[in-house]
Amino acid sequence: MTAGSRGGVPPSSPLIPTSTGTFPTAGAAPRQEFGDVGGRFIGRGRLAIRSAYWLAWLVFSRRAAVSSGVERELQGLGLGALRLVLGASLLAGLIVTFQVAYQLKQYSAEIMSARAIGWFAARELGPLVAALLVVSRSAAAIAGEFASMAANAELDALRAMGLDPVKYLVAPKLAALLISLPALTILSDAMIAAGGWIGTTAFLGYSSGVFVEQFQSALGVRDIVIGLGKSVIFAVIIAIVAADEGLSVERHVTSIGAAATRAVVYCMIGVLGADTLVNAVFYFIPGLV
Repeated sequence: MTAGSRGGVPPSSPLIPTSTGTFPTAGAAPRQEFGDVGGRFIGRGRLAIRSAYWLAWLVFSRRAAVSSGVERELQGLGLGALRLVLGASLLAGLIVTFQVAYQLKQYSAEIMSARAIGWFAARELGPLVAALLVVSRSAAAIAGEFASMAANAELDALRAMGLDPVKYLVAPKLAALLISLPALTILSDAMIAAGGWIGTTAFLGYSSGVFVEQFQSALGVRDIVIGLGKSVIFAVIIAIVAADEGLSVERHVTSIGAAATRAVVYCMIGVLGADTLVNAVFYFIPGLV
C-alpha cells in the first residue's frame, strides 16, 4: 500500500484537496478577488450598454407582445410595491418630524421640521425609501428568476433559438423600473409630506396653514427634479445589478438562493453609493444645487 492510498482513499479522491482543486495557492486569492471585482464591473457595464440598446428598441417597437411584456413587468415591479411604499413613506414622514422637532425643541423652533420635510423628502428621503423598498422586494425576485432559468438551461435554449436574453428578459424589466420607480418616488414624497403634516398638526399642535406655509417655502421644483433624477439612476442600478447576478450563476439549483442574496446586498450598496456620489457632487459644486 502506497502513501497516497493509506486508509483506503485513492489519490484521486475528492476528499484530498490538491493545488488544482478548490484551494488556491498562497497569494492567489487576493489577486483573483480583485480580478473578479474588475471583471464584474466590466460585465455589468456591457450588460448596461446592451440593455440600453434594446431599451431603445422597446421604445420604438409597436409590437403588442413587447408592450404587454412591459405592462406585465410594471404590474409586478411597480404596482406590487405601491402599498409597501405608501405605508413606509407615511411612517418615515412621522419619524423625521419627531426627530427634527425634538432637536429644535430647545430653541422653540419645532415648526422648522416642516421646512426640513419639504426639501429633505424630495431630494433624499423619497427616492431612497422607494428605491430600498423596491430592492428588498424585487431585486431578489429578478435575480432568482434569471438564476432559475440559467440553472434549468432555459437561457441556453433562448440563445440556441437565436433570441437574446437581454432583449426579452432584462430590457423589459429595465423599462418597467425606469417608469415605476420615479412614479413611486413622487408618491413617496407625497406620503412623507402627509406624515409630516400629521405629526405637525396632531402632535406638535400647529395649524395646517402654518405647516403648508413652511412646507412650500422650503420645497422647490429643483428639489423634485433632483429626486426624480436620483430615482432614474437607482432604477438602472437595480435592474442591471440584479439581472447580472441572476445571469452569471453556475448551473446548479443551490446557486439560486445565493444569487438572490447577492442581488439584494449589491443593489442596496449600489443605491447608497450612487446617492452618496450625487450628494458629494452637489456639495462640492454648489452651482448645481
